[in-house]
Amino acid sequence: MKKTTKLFFVLILSFIVVLFSVINAQQIEVNFLVTQISLPLVVIIIGAVLIGALIVLIVMMSSIWQKNKMIKQQKQEVYELKNKSNEEMDSETDEMIQQLKSDLKEKELELSDLRHQLVNQMMSDSSQEEFNNESSD
Repeated sequence: MKKTTKLFFVLILSFIVVLFSVINAQQIEVNFLVTQISLPLVVIIIGAVLIGALIVLIVMMSSIWQKNKMIKQQKQEVYELKNKSNEEMDSETDEMIQQLKSDLKEKELELSDLRHQLVNQMMSDSSQEEFNNESSD
């Protein structure tokens, strides 16, 4: 469908150009600096249009080049910010891991102390019971 539509527009445009060239076939003398050239009007008009299109193309390409350069710089900035963010997150994560490991060691020591206290208390209670049992006998 797209090819058919494109072909249709190309044929219409070609017909218009041929019609334009037949209507504007008269010779025109153009004075350019020190020379004088005799050309058909259609050649002069098409030449002027092509020169204008070339100027517009050059200006557009310059604008596109600047925008592409800006996009490339912004992509680089985004990449650097992501890396910086990831590095900061990694650093914070490492700090948190170290803090948690430290807390875990403290809790393990506390647990170990509590176990020792419990064992000592149980032994003390046990020896107290033995003493009481021996005394009552």
